[in-house]
Amino acid sequence: MSDTANRTAVFNFSSAIQAHTNWKLRLATNCKIAPLEKIDVAALAKDNVCALGKWLHGDGRAHVAHARFRELVDAHAAFHRSAAALAALIEHGKREEAAALINSRDSEFCKLSLRVVGVLMALRSEFGDA
Repeated sequence: MSDTANRTAVFNFSSAIQAHTNWKLRLATNCKIAPLEKIDVAALAKDNVCALGKWLHGDGRAHVAHARFRELVDAHAAFHRSAAALAALIEHGKREEAAALINSRDSEFCKLSLRVVGVLMALRSEFGDA
């Protein structure tokens, strides 16, 4: 196994897939159930706070030459901005509008969510899981 593969294998892509999938569930739940879980919109908008973001902006930078890594960095940042926009809608009482976007396959949020998970799955297949 190459040195690059060894460094990548220390990241748990499966956990990142689950964590990002859980955001859809958390946001959807906040659209339906009161009292709302308080989501820090500003923190959610940051792509370097979650475990994946910390890895992408930290040890994962060793893989910046890899096209899928660069795709993941971009998609992950856009995902966080989109998720934060939905959380802001919910926070401002626009729960139905947010729910429609969460559940629409054509929404930016859903497209970005699928893209992030797809790239994570491809990287997991290529490099393995910690």
